[in-house]
Amino acid sequence: KGLSIEEGESLLQRSVKLAVEARDSFRTSAKRNPGNEYRRALVAASIGSYGAYLADGSEYRGLYGPDVNLKKLKDFHRRRLQVLVEAGPDLLAFETIPNKLEAQCNLLGTVVIAVLLGTVVQLKELHTH
Repeated sequence: KGLSIEEGESLLQRSVKLAVEARDSFRTSAKRNPGNEYRRALVAASIGSYGAYLADGSEYRGLYGPDVNLKKLKDFHRRRLQVLVEAGPDLLAFETIPNKLEAQCNLLGTVVIAVLLGTVVQLKELHTH
């Protein structure tokens, strides 16, 4: 059986909120210990690629087929981004983004901090579609 969209979104938000609670607890504890020099913990909400959703290994190859265009990729990422941002992470980690088209989705506003992580072994291997 899988999860409904609502159940999946709820779990995404809950996972971020649990991490935020742990971060806040850590910060409170670190403030009480003056010898603790590491006080900056951050919560990153991880966003996988469209290929990870396909579950066919294409998150490593970046070959999504001729029917996948920029609009389709934006539509795919838009709601997941909204759900995760509303949960309050410190930053977003876009992981395993294997092609230029997906990296161009540009759905972020200017106040969101994000990290883009690709899987390119050599620059010439970066798929452009």
